[in-house]
Amino acid sequence: SQYSPDAHDELAQIYGKQSVSGFLYMLGAESSMASDKSIWTEEGRLHTVYKDVARAGNVFTKAGHVFRVNETVHISDGAATRRGIIIAADADTFEVAPYKSAGFTGLGTTNLTVFVYGSEFRKGTSGMKGSLETDFTVLENKPIILKDMYEVSGSEATQIGWVKTEDGGYLWYLESEKDTRRRWEDRLETSLILGERAEIGSAAEAKGYQGTEGFFEAIKKRGNTFQGLMSDLDDVDTIVKAFDAEGKIQDYMFYVDRDQSLEIDNLLGTLNAGYADGISYGMFDNSKDMAVNLGFKGFSRGTYNFFKTDWKLLNDPTLLGAVATAAGKVRGALIPVGTKEVYEGEYNGSGGGSKISVPFLQSKYRVAGAENRKYKTWVTGTVGGVYTDDEDVMKVNHLSERMLCTTGANNFMLFEGE
Repeated sequence: SQYSPDAHDELAQIYGKQSVSGFLYMLGAESSMASDKSIWTEEGRLHTVYKDVARAGNVFTKAGHVFRVNETVHISDGAATRRGIIIAADADTFEVAPYKSAGFTGLGTTNLTVFVYGSEFRKGTSGMKGSLETDFTVLENKPIILKDMYEVSGSEATQIGWVKTEDGGYLWYLESEKDTRRRWEDRLETSLILGERAEIGSAAEAKGYQGTEGFFEAIKKRGNTFQGLMSDLDDVDTIVKAFDAEGKIQDYMFYVDRDQSLEIDNLLGTLNAGYADGISYGMFDNSKDMAVNLGFKGFSRGTYNFFKTDWKLLNDPTLLGAVATAAGKVRGALIPVGTKEVYEGEYNGSGGGSKISVPFLQSKYRVAGAENRKYKTWVTGTVGGVYTDDEDVMKVNHLSERMLCTTGANNFMLFEGE
């Protein structure tokens, strides 16, 4: 047409700020490493319980048990409970003398739960035979190398458009380069959240790729999972009891998708209006206003404080928001805050306990000497004042080598499906 249209030159961002990064930046510590692998050790349980013990008379069978003669044991089958003292033991069996004259009458013979609660010795006898070693688990993860690149020719770099980009210019390649960088930064985080280790025998492993254990995989392997949405107080109580059996961390942040967020709002709506005012906001300097300003809404149950906020990654229709519920859509994650608290306190004569201050989430990146691979960016070509080769292009290269350490995954919980 020979008639000039009215052109609005500013680019309309109809999807808002689309970046989904920031989760690990807010929650995780960062540290450097100079190796192809990072290992860490997590303490095992202080006490041992077996839930699959078999019985024949007074002799109990559990392969590789660590029970010792003169230890007193608590035995239950789900309906009846008995106690007794171990009078003989070998590698796979132990014989128990019951304290009651009825013996083990009425006690089941399979899938018995047995744990030690003390010991008893007769006068003038020698001490305990055999010692117990501290149980521990050595864990490891490996970093992956991530790369991206944006390329523009010299001719395109000098092409003026009528659309004004966010940077204020009319060169479209500036918008594309900026979006490449934003997408790259998102994937630096999502790769550590969704990453998986390549199993031996997998096609990826056969091609030389190792993968990395991501946040979700760590929780599925070593943490707690919840099927569906937390929608009522019975669900909350189930979660509280699960955490009672782990580290009993007092404060949790609940990063959720839209459906889980609405379910929590509905749950809180059934409680009295002052309920949220009765909780501790310790992680926010005990300021409710600070919690609200950061987008957190909280409630208490038992000795636990839960604070929830939306997680954009779970709602984005181009990322996890595209996953169907039936396909195991991630609904949210409960993430502990602060230090890991010992359940009842290690006895030291005064009843005091000890705490560890290891960060629950650590993003680790490769550094050695002058080579820092946390976030490398460099430009090659002959465009924009750069002269590194004879190509009439500008290439903006991005590289990082990093991994995530999820320490104490047993204190996390992942919500999936319906």
